[in-house]
Amino acid sequence: MNFDLLKKLCETPGVPGREEPIRKVVLDEMSALADEVRVDAMGSVVGVRRGCGGPRVMIAAHMDEIGFYVRHIDEKGFIRLQPVGGFDARNLVAQRVHVHGFTGDRLLGVLQTMAKPGAAPEEREKGAKLSELFVDVGMTSENVKHKVEVGDPVTLARTAEIIGGNVVSKSLDNRLSVFVMLEALRALSAHQCEIFAVATTQEEVGLRGASAAAYHLKPDVGIALDVTLALDYPGGTEA
Repeated sequence: MNFDLLKKLCETPGVPGREEPIRKVVLDEMSALADEVRVDAMGSVVGVRRGCGGPRVMIAAHMDEIGFYVRHIDEKGFIRLQPVGGFDARNLVAQRVHVHGFTGDRLLGVLQTMAKPGAAPEEREKGAKLSELFVDVGMTSENVKHKVEVGDPVTLARTAEIIGGNVVSKSLDNRLSVFVMLEALRALSAHQCEIFAVATTQEEVGLRGASAAAYHLKPDVGIALDVTLALDYPGGTEA
């Protein structure tokens, strides 16, 4: 497995609507694997492998990741957030994040909750709420506002690592599928189908890029690549 490529895909930021960094990575990889590469009106990357009279096959893997936008910077420099995508807030408290400021600076911060410290056990068991989370970047409000503004993206600060026989990382949903799509193109030999490999945008907020690409390309066959939960861990429900 080309772990270096998977690591690069997973660690590159790209929240819904702000996929520019990950789009550049996919474009660079796709350009060597397709006969034609273009970016559509929704920002999705479309790679075309021409066939010889077979059906039109669209393979779609979304390249956006769940994340946040900066919603507000308060008088103490704490950053309030607007989620984009479905988070489980229980997994987020004390996690490190990157705030991608409009100046090009990437600030390291920590997600915290507005819950009072030292709360009673029954209060702690309720868990965190997304609406109560904020980012602390350790700076005054004035300094934060020199580097960050409302609408800037925020992503989890996690690296991709191999643990035992597994990979752990942020954004495996769905960079793993983008990786599979790219490697499938790399392994492709003679074929009849006209293949459209599409790294789609804004899936986490409503399948927007995939829908637009499908209407435009009008494939005969559509193949969607995505991930799901294994649920083979304590507390999960095995299928």
